[in-house]
Amino acid sequence: MLGGRKADCSTSATCNLLCAQIGAWCREEPVRWLPMESDQWDALVAQARAEGVAGLLYTLLPEDAPSSVRERLRADYQLQKTANLLYMEKLGQVVPALRDAGVRFVVVKGTALLATVYPDMGMRAMKDIDLLVHPEDVNILKPVMDHLGWQEEDEDIAGKGFGVHYRGESTFIRQEGNILFRLEAHLDAPGFYPPSRRRIWERVTAVSGAGIDDMPVLTAPAHLSYLCAHYYYHHCGSGLKWLVDVARLISQIHSWHDAVVDAYEFGTTRPVHLALHDLSQMLKVPVPQHIVATLRFLPMPISLRLLFEMCKRPRLHYLGIRLLDLYRAPSWSVRLGYIWRKVTAPRWKRRLT
Repeated sequence: MLGGRKADCSTSATCNLLCAQIGAWCREEPVRWLPMESDQWDALVAQARAEGVAGLLYTLLPEDAPSSVRERLRADYQLQKTANLLYMEKLGQVVPALRDAGVRFVVVKGTALLATVYPDMGMRAMKDIDLLVHPEDVNILKPVMDHLGWQEEDEDIAGKGFGVHYRGESTFIRQEGNILFRLEAHLDAPGFYPPSRRRIWERVTAVSGAGIDDMPVLTAPAHLSYLCAHYYYHHCGSGLKWLVDVARLISQIHSWHDAVVDAYEFGTTRPVHLALHDLSQMLKVPVPQHIVATLRFLPMPISLRLLFEMCKRPRLHYLGIRLLDLYRAPSWSVRLGYIWRKVTAPRWKRRLT
């Protein structure tokens, strides 16, 4: 999946090997290694780093792996683990503060999965904390984050307040020495059918993990829809890291019926279908094929389907994401404001001059 495209594992021996080893771990099977030359090890390390699974690969290395390879991957693993532990410490402060203030929120994506389903904090890279926040509570969110020492970052090229008002997201940063922490507060579920977005707040449960009690998260079926939509709309379906996330998440799903119903209701049947299909093809993780087939043929709103087909193609991705922003806007006044702010942004002015 280098260069924003899925790696062609039918012709890439390195991709095949990486998927085989990661897939065995996902299936909870023994990871078996064959003798390899130094250039093959170098290619494997480069591929793992590009796919975001270097830390995970380190934990799977055989005892006779070259010391240079082990040291490089250990450095990635230790860096990830240190950063993730620091982020979890910050999350442990944010969760009770928001909960006590009455903010409706859930921890999502890699942040939630690291805290609940990954056995080791160094196995997955994480660059920020991801929260899904009820849009009506954004005015409560900001003073709480300010009290905790987080500053709202408002540096969009389209001007102040653009993220909150036009993209349904707010970013907070916290500087501690030479470390910059980031927290993304998503006020919307991109890629979800608009009439059903509010229903996601009916799919909230509480778990304990990473030393954090009563952490609100989405139920596994709803989180699957959210994660798969993010994977394809925002990452073009590239990055083995995200497929591993899906594999870890489906291990927590006890009712595939609920997963199918949620995907149909949220308008995410196509991204969930593709994620499960890719998971079974690339990592050989067993997925009920009747579920994959059902998701394939379930209808999806035509407007979302067109946006999805654009967003998952690298060449059309930027345009697709911009149109998705317009699609999820609550009114035409917001859409017109979005277009105006984008057209008059300094970036476009510089290009025109």
